[in-house]
Amino acid sequence: MTEEAPSSFKISDRRLFNPDGTIRADAERDETDAAATEETRPVTPPDGQPAQPQPAPKEDPLFGEFVLELATNAMMMLGLIEHPQYGRLPPDIEGGRHYIDILAMLMDKTKGNLAPTEERQLQETVASLRMQFVGLTKRMASNARKDV
Repeated sequence: MTEEAPSSFKISDRRLFNPDGTIRADAERDETDAAATEETRPVTPPDGQPAQPQPAPKEDPLFGEFVLELATNAMMMLGLIEHPQYGRLPPDIEGGRHYIDILAMLMDKTKGNLAPTEERQLQETVASLRMQFVGLTKRMASNARKDV
């Protein structure tokens, strides 16, 4: 009973990286491991901690539709486009500002997590809406001065 039976399984370390973040020379790599490392980009932190691979952001078509929906609501609130059911409504400055602020907050909170096309779409949308907002408020202010 002091003899141990031979083990029928083998333990192998399949990790690709050493504790310091460098690629192990003896790591077993197959096709899926190679594809996984191509989709990730290693990040070297300045404090000398081990690098953690991070996945590259992938484009999601729903994100673009979401940005477009918020932008459309902002334009309807500002009276720049017609409401599909009620036609052109008088401008609601606070409502328009609310949607622009939501898009700006979304831009801040998703920084670094968007695909380049998504980030560009969001930045251009926010910039365009802000310019239209400023133009509209200036026109409204000048019209108010003329009426007085």
